Amino acid sequence: MPFSRLPRLILTGPESTGKSALAQALVEHLDGILVCEYLRDYFDIQGTLTLEDAIPIAQGQWVNEERGAEQASASNKLLICDTDLVSSLVYNAHYYADEMNCPLWAQWEQWAERHKRRLKNMPFQPRLYILCDVDWPWVADEQRDAPDLRPQFFNKFRAELQSQELDHLTVSGTLDERLNAVLAHLVRNCMNKA
Repeated sequence: MPFSRLPRLILTGPESTGKSALAQALVEHLDGILVCEYLRDYFDIQGTLTLEDAIPIAQGQWVNEERGAEQASASNKLLICDTDLVSSLVYNAHYYADEMNCPLWAQWEQWAERHKRRLKNMPFQPRLYILCDVDWPWVADEQRDAPDLRPQFFNKFRAELQSQELDHLTVSGTLDERLNAVLAHLVRNCMNKA
């Protein structure tokens, strides 16, 4: 595949919806470069999270995506990201809603707004967000805490993508069905463009 025609693929959606599994399948199928979810390692080190962690987590993901993009460009490969800034926007608004009037929230909003603007420009475009539906089996771990809120989070993710007018594709079903939906979308919408 001519990767220069393909967008960065960004997996997004609620927790335990198959994002990492689909990201890995896409990497294997397309011989891409994977940028893993920064939050997982950060949480393992910190143990708990507060609003003070919002910018370091988002910044860590951002830096890892930039490094991955350099690697993908140097090797002419597709960049596949297991989450990005959209996840931080959705989860911070949920978990820190009671802190929205404090100075730390203002700092987060300034950082987020600046980076949302950057997402609209090269080299961060084009991007295709792959929104993973909640029809994936819940797998509990030390970091996941909201199995019953997955439908509400799904709606928040979709609303965030729509409000920012970000190109996205919703996938559901088995891993193979999700993978095939993404591949078909890429062929239909990206490969046929001159």
